[in-house]
Amino acid sequence: MSAAPFGRPARRHVTVYDTPSQLGGSFTVSIVETLAGNAVKVRVWYGRATAQGWESWKDWDGYTFQTDRTALTNERVMPLFK
Repeated sequence: MSAAPFGRPARRHVTVYDTPSQLGGSFTVSIVETLAGNAVKVRVWYGRATAQGWESWKDWDGYTFQTDRTALTNERVMPLFK
């Protein structure tokens, strides 16, 4: 994620949360869309920040799903560049 489309600067950081993965651990996610009720669509962040930008690890990075906002914990700002 080193360059944004149309010449805009790349995002330097993103607000993320932890949410249960239902696989015995948790995902680091950001909110993509607010849905009806207390539901949100989230994007999984799986990779690491580098000097060139976000290094995506393809196993889960970019995966989106719907969850309840109450399942989001540990709000924080995560840098996308090191």
